[in-house]
Amino acid sequence: MAFTLRCIDVSDWKTFGLLQLVIDTIPDPIFVKDRQHRWIACNPGFCGLIGQRYEDLIGRSDPDYWPKAQAEVFWSYDDVVFNSGEPSENEESATGSDGVARTIWTRKFPMKNEQGQVVGLCGLITDITDLKQRHMEAERIAAENREQRAIIQMQAELLDRVAMPVIQVWEGILLIPLVGEMSDRRASQALESLLAAIGQRRAEFVILDITGVPVIDSAVARHLVRAVQAAELLGCRSVMVGIGPEIARTLVGLGIDFGRITTQGTLQSGLAYAMSRLSGQRAAAR
Repeated sequence: MAFTLRCIDVSDWKTFGLLQLVIDTIPDPIFVKDRQHRWIACNPGFCGLIGQRYEDLIGRSDPDYWPKAQAEVFWSYDDVVFNSGEPSENEESATGSDGVARTIWTRKFPMKNEQGQVVGLCGLITDITDLKQRHMEAERIAAENREQRAIIQMQAELLDRVAMPVIQVWEGILLIPLVGEMSDRRASQALESLLAAIGQRRAEFVILDITGVPVIDSAVARHLVRAVQAAELLGCRSVMVGIGPEIARTLVGLGIDFGRITTQGTLQSGLAYAMSRLSGQRAAAR
């Protein structure tokens, strides 16, 4: 709903004086203009903003005190109110008498006579310079945080790939050393890398070395089982090495079925087992 102010007859000094007293009590800058963009009333807050005395402002207009480009913007927004008869509010830039550029939020309301014709406007200004700067600073910090999170994510993914390489240690034998805590994401990446390597190198054995995994929970154990099952579907058998006493007790307590997984105590024994079986299979095939 549009808010309008009725035109005040300035010849009625008693009424005008009361109006002036009211707007003088408001700290934010307030001004009143006629249709020629001339100030016909203002309050001390407006005088302070421009840095001029009241008597020097009345009857004058924006180009007398503001930079030309800013005055043209102010007048263009005046014309929107004059022509539409509706309130308008805009964010604007204003350079005060001290030469400091401020960001202001200006609300302008049409003043109408008894016939409903727009004869002027009343403007209220709020200095939002500090608020704008805080908002921009918050946006800058948020953008930096997003960028940092993206960098951290990329670094984590790179470290995951480096920390979980798939190495061909012998013809037909792959090794995947698992190091550090295993999250669902890392386990999925390891499985993806493993399956791709099996397909590319036509591996017949894969050695899963969990020596560097400090903790194995039920989720990690299930990922290991799925890795073994997926490898078998590609015709590749699995050997798990590096199971210490603590992890062995954990696996037993979790009740995970490792019946289909061959285990060896060390990487050396695991590699020897895989090479022996591989040689036997190839000899039998010949």
